[in-house]
Amino acid sequence: TKREEEEEDDDVEKKLDETRGVIDSAKKNDDKHATFADIFRAFVLMGWTAFGGPAAHIGIFQKVFVDGKKWISSTIFAELLSLGQCMPGPTSTQVSFALGVTQRGVLGGLLSGGLFQYPGLILMTLAGAGAAEALTDPSKFLKGLVSGLSVAGVALVVDAAVNLSNGQCNKNNMTRILGLTSACFAYYYKAAWLFPLLIVFGGLVSYFFGPEKDIAERNERDDEVASYGATKIVGGFLIISWAVVLVLMVTVASQTDYDSNQYSHWFAAFFRTGSIIFGGGQVVLPLLLDDVVTYDSSQPNNIAANSWVTEDQFFAGLALVQASPGPMFNFAAYLGAVMAQRAGKNVVAGALTCWTGLFGPGVTLIFGVLPFWGYVRTFRVYQKMLPGLNASAVGLVVAAAMQMFLKVRENSPFPKFAVVIGMLTLFGTRYVKLPNPKLVVLQAPIVVAFGGLLGIVAWATGCD
Repeated sequence: TKREEEEEDDDVEKKLDETRGVIDSAKKNDDKHATFADIFRAFVLMGWTAFGGPAAHIGIFQKVFVDGKKWISSTIFAELLSLGQCMPGPTSTQVSFALGVTQRGVLGGLLSGGLFQYPGLILMTLAGAGAAEALTDPSKFLKGLVSGLSVAGVALVVDAAVNLSNGQCNKNNMTRILGLTSACFAYYYKAAWLFPLLIVFGGLVSYFFGPEKDIAERNERDDEVASYGATKIVGGFLIISWAVVLVLMVTVASQTDYDSNQYSHWFAAFFRTGSIIFGGGQVVLPLLLDDVVTYDSSQPNNIAANSWVTEDQFFAGLALVQASPGPMFNFAAYLGAVMAQRAGKNVVAGALTCWTGLFGPGVTLIFGVLPFWGYVRTFRVYQKMLPGLNASAVGLVVAAAMQMFLKVRENSPFPKFAVVIGMLTLFGTRYVKLPNPKLVVLQAPIVVAFGGLLGIVAWATGCD
């Protein structure tokens, strides 16, 4: 009996040891991922300094969260990028939410995404409320500052393109050719539907012609995601809700009078646009112009009296949003504020209506799709397609870098010196190392600020 009691005690002790081991393992795994405080510290200033548009934001995320803080592997980051490119909505915004989700679930995603968006929302709402007229003819000083900031943003894009290409396109000849093909087509053809098509094409090529060793070479970090956010049931509900709201708002706008339902018509127009565009801010601009500006050749300025905004106001806000931090979709807050002013409505309500309408589809879909992505990414078919999916997605970033550089140089008041600023800021973001690794989150803002300062110097000295 005594021996049996001793054996029972040994069994109990073994079970306790196993339980302690599981708890310790869970704690160690949890320690690998960012806390809510970490997310707050990383994003609280980033939204104020994220200049350069969506491709530059991807570069900042790559530098800070993959290379610096190592929250996720480069493979997972490339997967998130591919996921955002395949869905309607602003890719950089979707990735900003997804980064928080992978660390702390839905609440983590809301924290990271919210902190990244709110600075642009505030700035563009204020601009729409008070600066719409002044921005139609900006000063030379402002043009110089904007040019320097924009060039620095391009430098961040180029750095991201190089890093992502080295990680995702340099695996074999197939991924190199897919990345090059995607970049060439995306640069030459501007059609929004082409982006997801190129990514799917890359995945199919990888599935049918890719080497089997690509799956075997996946390491533990490539599968290490702490959370995919909501459950699949909630994710499915979010996707269905997006579709229902889209149909409902389009119906309401077509069946109701504009003068008595202005907020509904504004929300419907922006929600529809946010639901059908791929490729981010540059693609959405022509659609928004058609929605908010109504032309009438009988009027002196060719703008109809009932136009939601004037053409001058539209392009003035467009210039400002490209010089402001955060996603280009924040342009919706500016437009909403101007529209509300012209209609005699509350400016803040107008800005929030349009901003929520444009961002709503993409944000809803990323939270809805992530749980299914977590399920699908364990499939062998997906893992076989992954090298091609990622290589093609990186090709889009390369094309964006080329497009942005040429456009920024063309629009700069000092084209030759803009190239000099580009080289200096690229050197600063790629080769200058801050003494404390914890300060990596500040490197991109410092580089952007340095670019703006060089732009002011170029204006003051009359550079060409």
